[in-house]
Amino acid sequence: MKAITLVVWMTVLGSCLLDLTHAKKIPRWWMKVAQRQGPNACVVEEVPGTGKEFWTECRYWLNRKICGRKTIVRFECCEGFEQIEGENGCTRVKPLMNLLETAEALGATRWAAYIRESGLANELETAGAYTLFAPTNQAFDSVKSSLKSQLESYRGNPNNPILLYHIVPTKLPSDHFEANTVVETRADGNFLRINKYSNGMNTINCALLLQKDQQATNGIVHIIDTMLDPSKSLPENVADLVLKDGRFTVLSEMLEKSGYINVLRTMQGSITFLAPSDEAFQKLPDSRRDKIINDREARLALIQNHIIPHVICESAITGEHKVRTVSSNKLTFNCDISGAYVETSKLRGNFNLGKNGIIHILDDVLLPDRAKNLIELAESRQLFTFAELVRNAGLEETLSHTGDYTFFVPDENAWFELDPAVLQQARRDVEYAGLLLRFHGAYGRHLTNAITDNQAIMSLDEENPVRLQVWRRAMGVEDARITTPDIEAQNGVIHIINKVIFPSNQTAIATLRSLPGRDTFNRYLEVLQRASSLSPPVLTLRPEDETFYTFFVPSDAAIARVDGTSQEKLRRGDASFVTSFVKRHVAVNMFPHMSFEPNLIYSIEAMDGRNFNVKKNAEGKLTANGVSVRSSHLSANGVIHVIEDVFPSSSGGYSSSSSSSESSSSESSESNEGSGGYVTTSSSSTSSSRGGTTHSTRTYHRTVTFAEGFDDANPLSTFPQAYAFTGGETEFADGREFTEADSPGASSISAKNARAIHRQWRRKRHQVPRDQNGAKVLKKGLKRLKKGRRGMRKAFLKKQALRRMRQNMIEKPEVN
Repeated sequence: MKAITLVVWMTVLGSCLLDLTHAKKIPRWWMKVAQRQGPNACVVEEVPGTGKEFWTECRYWLNRKICGRKTIVRFECCEGFEQIEGENGCTRVKPLMNLLETAEALGATRWAAYIRESGLANELETAGAYTLFAPTNQAFDSVKSSLKSQLESYRGNPNNPILLYHIVPTKLPSDHFEANTVVETRADGNFLRINKYSNGMNTINCALLLQKDQQATNGIVHIIDTMLDPSKSLPENVADLVLKDGRFTVLSEMLEKSGYINVLRTMQGSITFLAPSDEAFQKLPDSRRDKIINDREARLALIQNHIIPHVICESAITGEHKVRTVSSNKLTFNCDISGAYVETSKLRGNFNLGKNGIIHILDDVLLPDRAKNLIELAESRQLFTFAELVRNAGLEETLSHTGDYTFFVPDENAWFELDPAVLQQARRDVEYAGLLLRFHGAYGRHLTNAITDNQAIMSLDEENPVRLQVWRRAMGVEDARITTPDIEAQNGVIHIINKVIFPSNQTAIATLRSLPGRDTFNRYLEVLQRASSLSPPVLTLRPEDETFYTFFVPSDAAIARVDGTSQEKLRRGDASFVTSFVKRHVAVNMFPHMSFEPNLIYSIEAMDGRNFNVKKNAEGKLTANGVSVRSSHLSANGVIHVIEDVFPSSSGGYSSSSSSSESSSSESSESNEGSGGYVTTSSSSTSSSRGGTTHSTRTYHRTVTFAEGFDDANPLSTFPQAYAFTGGETEFADGREFTEADSPGASSISAKNARAIHRQWRRKRHQVPRDQNGAKVLKKGLKRLKKGRRGMRKAFLKKQALRRMRQNMIEKPEVN
């Protein structure tokens, strides 16, 4: 029964929801309001201040906004019904009338009278079956003067082409309308274009359909808000209409010069051509217009930016709607009280219909990115601070009319995160603003499809190179990330970045010496200088070097914590040891802080062939091999990460005498427990580097003694004395899996619970010493476990007792 009710309900709502695809979920209270209106009551939607009303033929239609106005809805009888006085709803069925009488009953009396005067009344009253599109009285009175003169000239003529253009020689209900339908009319060689839109609007030659599907004895009547003009619909291709129209000489020149005219002639489907008039092109400076016309890429981009691969009528626009052009660029259509707009250009109702679409005449040129200059492009992407500094530095003329250039433009957040004093100086000091902007630019177009890792290009200041990096899922420039790449303008390309970049013309050694704070790096600097002086050198650190590195630099205090033997070798400058030390702390290529995404593990190959496992947490803090990175800096030789401790050597040749960070040691894949030094455990790790999705698998082998630190009375002393934890499974050291049978307390604790208790103990072991406090934690866990089991047993016994009581009809027994 429920299934049948649902089907019936969906049938009732079906036709309504098909038209109201824009609607939200129908509220229950509105459904109750609609149902109280009685049977066959439908919503009429009125747009205040316009005189337009839409008969929805739907009970549950919701009000909405049309061009900023909130519509008003009221209930009237649905098509074919009328109300009996004193009764709820519309229960009287109207008798059917012929087409002309039906049109008169719907209020199109002027149109019906004109038909009678023309001698077509007899045909529309007796013959059929036809579909009549009847304009309202208001539409008849407000017809344009050119069309009105034609109406007068054909008055009394039954072959009136305007009248015949409103008649389709078949029944055409609205549920047969498609997104784009072309139908033949009674006027020879003339067709009507019917369009159906997702916002519930239907148009006939861009005239709005107000009242639909009014049944007559010999056809169907549709009420429209505008008289149809056959001269607006021409049986020619849209491209040929543009070429023949004298208002589009500049556009025609561009179409023929680009060869795109042939594409338009053969394009499948219907299109909307937003055609800028010659007056629109005159608004552009002559030099700018000529440059666009003569630039093949800019010319093609401009043409494609004015073509939409489906028909859009101005009258069907009810609010903001983004539409893709044939070049995949998006144009925004919108409307308000004054009319409809595409971007900022107003649509004035001036259009022509062709065989394959519609032409809207525009008063402005819609410039795509590829036809804008760099300043216009930056402003269109809301990069206002960059544009302001360009004007302050006197570079506006250069970036408007010359090129090609590549600019790495910081977004607005990047400028606001900059030191306010630096930004104020750039706004105040013309020379400083020029230097800052020139370092963000380069000569030529550098698109990301041609950028390689570790590539350096000379900046516009002609002194400092800009270094580019290729990361997993991203690209970088210096220590910034490219967030939006390859926005092409007519005279260059813009890459939007998330940080303001500055020249780094100091070597790594000079940068470390100049770092503020209490940390010093003299020992590491000595090691670097010794490594660069070896033959052959481990690495070279000249400012002009084209190889860039990432340095993980421990401070003097961190190096002082390594064992005495290692410190002695560093002091002596032992060549083999120094080489090993440097290669363990340096990677080739630049990996700044921005190259890492949060909560992923990156494997970076060090110079000694081993990997740094670098991770950034949600707060943006880095760790490398479990060692915290305190700060990151940029130098002429690459990236510097200051770390809190020394990385262990590949051969264990040096070790730390104490750990500097308890939190770091807990995250590291190395362990300093047991021997007091850096001892690498057996581990295997596989992960993708530089931003990719990381899959890391580690296996830890460690012998754990549960009875350690517990007295004989501890119930856990009955556990096996040693077992191995491997990949999250519990087993004995000999490989045998731990089961309930291996514990004398098997009735009170399972293997699964043992593993849970063991995981809890492992989490606590770095925080609570393994003494009586550790035993208390485990005792509490066992106590909760036993208490839960007792409760389950008690509930089970109680349930059994109640069942027996119902069966035997005796008193409820006491349950201990």
